Amino acid sequence: MPVSVRFGALYWIDAQGGAPGVEAGRVQVPLAAACDLLGLTCPVAGRVAVVNGVRVPVTAGRAGLRDLIAARTPFTLTFDARSRTAVVGTPPNVDMIAVPWMRAGQDWGLRLNPPYRGPLRAQRGALERAPSRLRRYVLTSGGGALGGVTLLGRLPAGVGSTTGGLTVVGAQAPSLPDTPNRDPGCGARPRCEGRADVRALWVLAAVEAAR
Repeated sequence: MPVSVRFGALYWIDAQGGAPGVEAGRVQVPLAAACDLLGLTCPVAGRVAVVNGVRVPVTAGRAGLRDLIAARTPFTLTFDARSRTAVVGTPPNVDMIAVPWMRAGQDWGLRLNPPYRGPLRAQRGALERAPSRLRRYVLTSGGGALGGVTLLGRLPAGVGSTTGGLTVVGAQAPSLPDTPNRDPGCGARPRCEGRADVRALWVLAAVEAAR
């Protein structure tokens, strides 16, 4: 399966500028979305972005994930060979709760019981009919059974949101009297569907393993 990217327990499945991918053996990510996730300021001058005073090469709006992490950031980057996943984390005792992916992880990733951490492939599906702004995604595990999927989309400034700047759709979405959550879950199958706002700068998936 292709290499995927995980922030803590949350899989990065899509973004404006395209999903993370592998080019010439390196994980490449859309710069604007990656910098937002990591809480970085990344002004671009020509073919480089200046990140914490470090020049990071940029090609067609994309940069190497390892280059970004290495640009004097407090984050770690490891590779899980079993699941072929690049995992972004933090050293012990580092509190980065103000960073968007850490905040999303605290609010949603910690609710996963248990979290799925195996190989995961995400495929874009069709847009739902207007006036919905949701796009369907198909998530496929590496054979493990999935319990539920929640997609978290970061809306750009000035666009209405539902929960702290995120659209939250799926198993963990709030259930209210006038809008009950009727998400069916994944039924312990290795394939599951989710939905996310097409306007989102980036989309993370909170994936729960079947119990």
